[in-house]
Amino acid sequence: MYKRREELEAEMASISQRLNGPNMPGLKGSLVDNEGFPIGGGEVDLYSVREDRQRYNSLKNDHLQLTDAIQKEVNALLSVSDSKEEAGAATEKTIARAKTENNKIPLVKSTPTATATTVVSRKAFAVVDILAPGSPAEVDGIQLHDRIIDFGGAFSIVDAASVIQNNVGKSHRVVVNRAGVDEILNITPRTWSGNGLLGAHFRALNF
Repeated sequence: MYKRREELEAEMASISQRLNGPNMPGLKGSLVDNEGFPIGGGEVDLYSVREDRQRYNSLKNDHLQLTDAIQKEVNALLSVSDSKEEAGAATEKTIARAKTENNKIPLVKSTPTATATTVVSRKAFAVVDILAPGSPAEVDGIQLHDRIIDFGGAFSIVDAASVIQNNVGKSHRVVVNRAGVDEILNITPRTWSGNGLLGAHFRALNF
């Protein structure tokens, strides 16, 4: 879905550049001059201009639909099933057993939402690809394209969603990588005028 949106944006940019070239009318300009004659002295292919405009509008509608679908993923991201809570409880036992057997403290907060894989994971697991203006995430310091390393002791999107859903109104220590530099933020999931509890979308990073 993200790749398709990028393809749409690339094609829209190409059409826009073409329509805004020398002697061209742009996306909305008139196709005739003040005297009612075709623009460009007849050198502009008006048929192609109309075709490009129709294609651009079609791409724009597709882009809006895709953006809406991506925004819905933000809400879906915050929908955590009971099985995730059970997995969290099992993780606590795993961490406790590891401390006893190995006499080592795992490098992770012992929250009920962290998974066993987060004990050793220190790479960014997601990137912020949507950030609503005025959202809790933006107000608390998250920026577009931040790479999420640690979200309140969670090291995956599923676990971060659980942290967010189950700790509304509570501040969480969040570590992000921004332009190659790690930053520590305090993020508080909360209700606001927009969608979700953060107003941001995290896209999973695959390694």
